[in-house]
Amino acid sequence: MSSELIAPRMPWRESFYDALPVVAGYFVVAFAFGMMCVNAGFPLWLPVAMCIFVYGGSSQFAALALLSSSGSFITIVLSTFLINARHILMAVYMAKKLDFMQLLPRQKALYAFGLTDESFALHSQRLASEKTTSYGYLVGFNTWCHLFWIAGGLVGAIASEYLAHLVDFKLDYALTAMMIFVLVSLCNSGQKLCVALSAVITTLLMNAWMPSSLNVFIATAVGCGVGLCLKKFS
Repeated sequence: MSSELIAPRMPWRESFYDALPVVAGYFVVAFAFGMMCVNAGFPLWLPVAMCIFVYGGSSQFAALALLSSSGSFITIVLSTFLINARHILMAVYMAKKLDFMQLLPRQKALYAFGLTDESFALHSQRLASEKTTSYGYLVGFNTWCHLFWIAGGLVGAIASEYLAHLVDFKLDYALTAMMIFVLVSLCNSGQKLCVALSAVITTLLMNAWMPSSLNVFIATAVGCGVGLCLKKFS
């Protein structure tokens, strides 16, 4: 890999600008989570603590639902683990991609903790394009995302406690909008566009035929298959 990948100037500033679209979505989604926590009767500190230590959108909402319904500790832990199991694969993939940086184990662990779906997508794309990249940039990107996630949870909890009776917050669109942005930003070639369209079309057809939360996994498998075929025969 090119030595130009090693040291960009002012990586924290560059990572902040690159992370802006993501952190905007993170803040709003975490804001909604913080509001839901307080509305469910939990104290202000709980959404903040979950945003710090769990740092997983879907798993936090799932855990909140289980906590609200008095789910057992083991059920909550297993559900969170299964929802986030994909991060193991993402971390393994990125560890191999970052071999050229010769990172220490603690550096890899720090990066892996901050790895999310969005950062994985954008970082893997950046490395594939051989754009100048450093460890400081990658960790900086993850740190900005995590800080805004925590801030969103805190502000949402405070807003629910003191402003919910004054303002009707409508935030259902936030997570979907953020994921659409990430998808569109990655479709910078014909092959990637074909992969994205195949996954989207599969999802729509499956939902029309038999609505299920598992359809997204089927669509993902179809998209991966299309991508492998295109790569093999290109």
